[in-house]
Amino acid sequence: DFGLTAFRAQNLDVLLQEATVAVSHALNVELVKILERLPERDETLVRAGVNWRPGVVGQAILGADSKSPAGFALSQDEPVISCDVATETRFEIPALLVEHGVKSMVNVIIAGDHEPFGVLEVDAREHRDFDADDIAILRNYANLLAAAIERFRSHEALANVARERQELVQELQHRVKNILALVQAIAAQTVAENRTPKEFREAL
Repeated sequence: DFGLTAFRAQNLDVLLQEATVAVSHALNVELVKILERLPERDETLVRAGVNWRPGVVGQAILGADSKSPAGFALSQDEPVISCDVATETRFEIPALLVEHGVKSMVNVIIAGDHEPFGVLEVDAREHRDFDADDIAILRNYANLLAAAIERFRSHEALANVARERQELVQELQHRVKNILALVQAIAAQTVAENRTPKEFREAL
């Protein structure tokens, strides 16, 4: 069902939000979020999420370096499971997760044609041993999202090309009209009584 939803989606933000809700139900985990990678800032944005306190989704910024859960997953290029965040030594646990009482987590990369879009992260408020089936489910959702995101990006690129071409056509039409108006003005100033066509042509 979600695959069909992803294929038909017309709004990326709506699709990402629906994905977090679906994953929350599928894995029976309360907290789920999608982190969009911001490569120019080496950070991630909480682009979508479910059951987070107000002001997190669409606003919260987390790290994207290897000291962060999402950054570590991106550097490993594979799912990263942390069954007990209190004993985690591979990366630092963000204050946001501590505030929400997260005990276990798993990060799965949302791929892209050139660079990953970001990370699909599941955060459990109880200790949870995420198994191979859980990872398979998350990978399926991440792959469907990756395909949908690339489709959105392709459509946006095509729309930009069409918009640029339309602007060029409008600019060309504007310039042609200006040139024709100039020619008309010069021709009007060149006209004189009793001139033959040859004399007019030479004067013009």
